[in-house]
Formats: sequence, structure tokens, C-alpha cells
Amino acid sequence: TTVTPGPHHRKPRVGERTRGAVDALQTKITVAIQNLDSSRYLEQLQANIDELPEATGADAAFIALASGDGREIETVLSSSAGFARCNPEVLAGETFDDWPWLRRRLGHLRVIEIVDTLDGPPAASDEMRRLDELHIGATLIIGFAVHDKIAGFLGIVDEKSNDGWEAHLHLLMKLFGSSLAAGLERVQDRVRLDELQERNLLVSLTANDGIWDFDGETKRIRLSRRWKTMLGYDADDDDVLLDWYNLVHPDDIARVQMQMREHLAGNLPLFESVHRMKHQNGEWRWMKSRAKAMLDENGRLMRLLGVEVDITEGKLYEDALFREKESAQITLQSIGDGVITTDANSMVEYIN
Repeated sequence: TTVTPGPHHRKPRVGERTRGAVDALQTKITVAIQNLDSSRYLEQLQANIDELPEATGADAAFIALASGDGREIETVLSSSAGFARCNPEVLAGETFDDWPWLRRRLGHLRVIEIVDTLDGPPAASDEMRRLDELHIGATLIIGFAVHDKIAGFLGIVDEKSNDGWEAHLHLLMKLFGSSLAAGLERVQDRVRLDELQERNLLVSLTANDGIWDFDGETKRIRLSRRWKTMLGYDADDDDVLLDWYNLVHPDDIARVQMQMREHLAGNLPLFESVHRMKHQNGEWRWMKSRAKAMLDENGRLMRLLGVEVDITEGKLYEDALFREKESAQITLQSIGDGVITTDANSMVEYIN
């Protein structure tokens, strides 16, 4: 939404970085917000917001994060340059209903430009007045979505009105917004994956795993109710006849058989594998499987007791995280600057 077009001219600040240094700072911020750590992402976002005024030449910058239900501005992280009095952090705790004009215009990577809060659109007069009270004379805002749901907005601010925000800042905000969305999606996916792993652990501790028991003498396999339910069989059917190997995905069977042979030969204390197994409805489910063989004095198999846990949902989230990482790599490869990341020992991990 453009209120008033026009070039934005700013006098260089004392000590302002060279163009090359500013470009490098912009690239640094882009990379950093794509790679947020779920345990400290707010701290990381604040560190990048602290650098955003210098990277854009604005008086202040902020990120407003929405609550889980999308109704409230839950968290605001902000930073000001020099003696600028802009204080967008006051927005924290307000609802989006308090900002109807802004809410209607928020969209994923949609830029909202305001060049003068004292001379804004009549329909937004109340909101413009409130921005002016926060010492915001002009602002460039971009919304961002996480998993197709608006999760907040990113803004740069001038204390006084200006003649318009430069076109390259519009593009830069789109890059920041896209990177921020990718970074926060990874944070949400990681939190969800951790929750799933904790849930799977609790399930295993409460003996809710699928258990199967192969009799080496009769060659029959007994299945627990949980195992039958997990793979789509009738939990009340005590006469389920199946060949366990035939349920394993063709792409996984060679590896599974090798692991089982190694265990039966005494080379591995347990059979352990993560592989796909066929559900009765035709779908392939990811299983974490463990089994222990009991042999007689001649080394013949007497019994094979196995336990399986359905980890399909967790695998899907792992795949989603991998795709997000690939997306981040593509973005990095498309940036004009050279980007190198290293570990704590200065060993190169990535170079575009």
C-alpha cells in the first residue's frame, strides 16, 4: 500500500559505513535470520534488529510478532539509532483489532509505505495519529507469514516524515521478510519436532509400542493390539497371518535384512532399524524398530521379540526442515555477495 510515492534522500550520518560495508551488513542479517535457533531465537532477532537501522539508514527498526491465535501483537523487538525517540515497542500487547487499517493491508511480503503520519489516508487518521504519538513520522512495513498464517510484521522507521522510501529499501524489506519467515518456520518446525519426540518417548515409556513375537518353532507371529492398530489390522483379530519382511518397503528391505542377519549371527546385540512398513490402507509408515533374538544352545532361533514405534509424523517434520534448509541455501546462492560460514574452529562449513 503506497501512501505517497517519491525518492527518499538522507544525509549520511557521522560514521556511516561505506556502501560495501552496508551491503555486507545486510547480507549478514539476511543469513542470520534464516538460521534461528529455537532455544534463543528472540535473542537472535533482537541482535539483528539492533543492526537494522544502520543497515537501512533508518532511525529505528522493529519486529512485531503475533500471538498464536493471530489476534494480538504479542512481542515487539525494537532498536533506535542515536537519539531517535521512536518507540514502537509500545505496540506489544495491543490487538490487531486496534489497528484495522494496518490489519487489512498486512499480507505475506506485502509492503506498506507511509511517508508522513500527519498527512496519511483519512481512513487511517486514528492509526496515523497514534503512530505520530510514538514519534514515528514515516515507516516502511512488511508482513510475513509462517505456515500460511500471518505471524507478524517487520518495520523500519523515521522519526520525521520523508519524501518517500527508496526502491532498493522496498526490495531489501522483501528479502528480510522472506528470510524471517523461513527462519521462524524452522523454529516452529523444530519445536513441533521436539514435542513429537517427547511424545514418542512418553509413549514408549508407557508401553504403548507395537510389539510382535515370532516363534521360531511354529513360525507364527503374535501381534499386540497396538501393533495391529498401528498398521491398520483388526485389533480383535487374533489370527493375523503375515510375513514381517513382506511389509518392509522394497527400498529398505536389503538394509533391514542385513541388520537382522548381523543380529542373528551374534554380531549385534540388538536389531535396530528405521524403515518404512506398509499399512493396510496402502500407505507407507515410518517405523523405528528394535528386536532381540533368543537362541538355543545350538544357535537355532527359538524366539524373536520386536518392538515398533510409528515415527511417520516426526519424519515428515524432519523432511520439512530439510526442505527449509534447501530453500535457505538457494536464497544464499542467489545473493550477489560472497557468503562464507565457519564453525567455532574457523573451518569452512558453507560457501556460496
